[in-house]
Amino acid sequence: MAIPKWINPSRQAELVKLFVKSQGFCIFGHYPCKGEWQTTSTTVCTWGKFCSKPVGEGEPCRYKPEQGMPQLPCQSSTAVVNRWHCAYGDYPCYKPYECHFEIYADRLIRDWATDDRSIGIAKWQTERKILHSLGETKEPLRGRFSNISRDIVMAKQPSFYLQGLAINGVTFSPFAKVRIANSYVYLYIDLGDSLKAVSKNKRRKATRYGKPLPASVANRVTTICNKAVGHYLNR
Repeated sequence: MAIPKWINPSRQAELVKLFVKSQGFCIFGHYPCKGEWQTTSTTVCTWGKFCSKPVGEGEPCRYKPEQGMPQLPCQSSTAVVNRWHCAYGDYPCYKPYECHFEIYADRLIRDWATDDRSIGIAKWQTERKILHSLGETKEPLRGRFSNISRDIVMAKQPSFYLQGLAINGVTFSPFAKVRIANSYVYLYIDLGDSLKAVSKNKRRKATRYGKPLPASVANRVTTICNKAVGHYLNR
């Protein structure tokens, strides 16, 4: 038998606590359910004004109309509200037996299921946003871009992102894998003899484990990648 998704230890403990307190009856510890219906009436203005003392029917309204609006005749109605009042005190029970354990527990479980559904939808939307996001800066950490600052920031953004280095299995020459900024396009750029100035041990660490290259060699790799990306974008 499948276990409902709303069940967890804390919620089960809450239901047990309510049952021990109510013994299956009123969750506030009262037995039997006692009370009476209380009827209250309120005068309501038809035009949506707060008016407790209306004038005679058809006479002009006591409130002055807004500029350019006509004077409205007084029209009011009486709203009758029936509310169940618990005999044991001012408890939030609006219907007889509404606070009994079975009815209250069913409503509580529905609320839990609704909360879980809302949390699941929020998590799914967050995960979807993360999956489809490139993770690149498009907004400042605080505040908003102006038209000029947006152009300045976007002009300073890199045109590509270096994903890693590797050795071509056919030509045995190094190449770089780069991703074009703001896209899912990857380029594999031949580096030629740019890594010859590095020892074999450092080349192996750079291609296998992603270790950084010396500054002069890294600048040479960046220059080659910039030329290749520029040629791709301007073709």
